[in-house]
Amino acid sequence: MIRRRLSIILILGILLTVFATTASADTSPNRRYVRLTDGSETSGFRTYAETVGEFLEAEGILLNAKDIVSLELDAELEAGEITELWIRRSFTIYISIDNDEAFEFEVGATQRVGHIIAELRDLKESEFRHDGFLNDALVQGTTLYLRSVTVRESIMAVRQPYHQEVRLTRGLPPGEIEVLQEGVAGEITTVIHTFYIGGVEIDRRVVSVAQTIEPIAEIIVKGDTSPEPPPHIPLPRGTIISLNGTVGNGYAYTISKVMESTAYSAQQPELSNYTASGHRAVRGVIAVDPAVIPLGTWVYVEGYGKALASDTGSAIRGYKIDLCFDTVAEAIQHGRRNVRVWILSDTF
Repeated sequence: MIRRRLSIILILGILLTVFATTASADTSPNRRYVRLTDGSETSGFRTYAETVGEFLEAEGILLNAKDIVSLELDAELEAGEITELWIRRSFTIYISIDNDEAFEFEVGATQRVGHIIAELRDLKESEFRHDGFLNDALVQGTTLYLRSVTVRESIMAVRQPYHQEVRLTRGLPPGEIEVLQEGVAGEITTVIHTFYIGGVEIDRRVVSVAQTIEPIAEIIVKGDTSPEPPPHIPLPRGTIISLNGTVGNGYAYTISKVMESTAYSAQQPELSNYTASGHRAVRGVIAVDPAVIPLGTWVYVEGYGKALASDTGSAIRGYKIDLCFDTVAEAIQHGRRNVRVWILSDTF
């Protein structure tokens, strides 16, 4: 009996010691409490860990890169308080590109189709299209079908013909040709981007057009078959003699030329009231080819009188002049005729 009583007392003592130790531990000021929801399971924990990361490590709870934890891993756990913590786990889907064999892909709990396409763009350095919405949600085990978007660059070079310039010369027999400068064809380069979705062309865009080679004109000299220009007939200085033999009134001149003359009037509605040199278009100004009679030169025109070379015209080339009259009737009356033109040496 005595031994039995001693055994019971000993057991009770041990139980009291364990209870006291446990009670002391539960009320320790360093003890922290965590209620963790991991997926669909919720569990309670007592821990001495001070941060969320230390707690997960101490409990052997592993995370992958795309798991989401409700608190930062360095967030502190309050002593004596219950910390609510949840983990949303990533999951696996399958992705098929251009109907090729599907491959596994880890997806975060909050990722949508648009996020996956953006991630694949960086991984594969390519664009992708999805027939659905970019905000479509994904679930474990589903297959996401995508089409690749590729861009192919092509460069097209087009030959640009060179211009041929023919110069007449009396230094060659009439009709004979000599190449003075070889022509070189130019080149225009066009860069084109062609877009494909799933291997099917959907669009083409011209990115740039550039002149990569400038053409060089071919210059040819050809023996001139046209009649010789009217000769410059020097006359005694100070005298103007017209074709009808009358004597002018003593203007000093250098040379004379026989030229084809036409006539116009500023009253014609399609013509300007001013010449190319800025003078008012009135009787006494004429249009000339500046290569034959420089602008600003004073001349004396048979049957017309003294005039200033002040205008030009697209049809006035070579030994041609266009006389300005005050009225259209005067211009019509003059018509087209050959006249002698004296180049005056005096400045007026």
